[in-house]
Amino acid sequence: MLITCGLGVPLPEDVPLITGGWLVGRNGSLPLMIVTGLAGILIGDTLIFRAGQIYGEKLLDTRLGRHIPGERVQRTIAAFDRHGPKFIMAARFVPGLRAVTYFVAGLTGVPYWKFITYDGIAACVSAPAWAWSAQAQIAAFAVIAGLTVLYVAFLAIRRRWRRKRGLPVSTPPIPLQRVEGGLDRRAGMRRS
Repeated sequence: MLITCGLGVPLPEDVPLITGGWLVGRNGSLPLMIVTGLAGILIGDTLIFRAGQIYGEKLLDTRLGRHIPGERVQRTIAAFDRHGPKFIMAARFVPGLRAVTYFVAGLTGVPYWKFITYDGIAACVSAPAWAWSAQAQIAAFAVIAGLTVLYVAFLAIRRRWRRKRGLPVSTPPIPLQRVEGGLDRRAGMRRS
């Protein structure tokens, strides 16, 4: 599925990675999931890169290539000229830009070793992050629930302590006072 996502099929790459993280949380192998995720990601990205390298502009004139607007290709080429290989890394994290960027990387003659290095570095951040996100969500929920329980317990203990000492349990309301020069509602109503 990750290879299919890498081919530009409008399926989010995050879903299989989050599912893998969930499976790891249910006693799966985290290293195996990370290696599998990275392999699927890099194979899919390499296919797009090679399509740009081999077919180039000829592919843009086909039915498949018509889905990639020419202006987007030109903007991507301009971004390559300005930012170089770091643009390959950034594109991994921008939905809809990744496939065009990798295609243009092949089209413009970026060496494969440079492409796979920068794409691999970015994938080494995204694949484990999505794998750990399922576990992190559970941990974050547990921390929030634990802090809420501690706060409620603190309020109950403080209330009990104040009652034993005869202190007010809650703060009394502050009496409101008339402000000089303030709006007199009754006077405003008479004028209407």
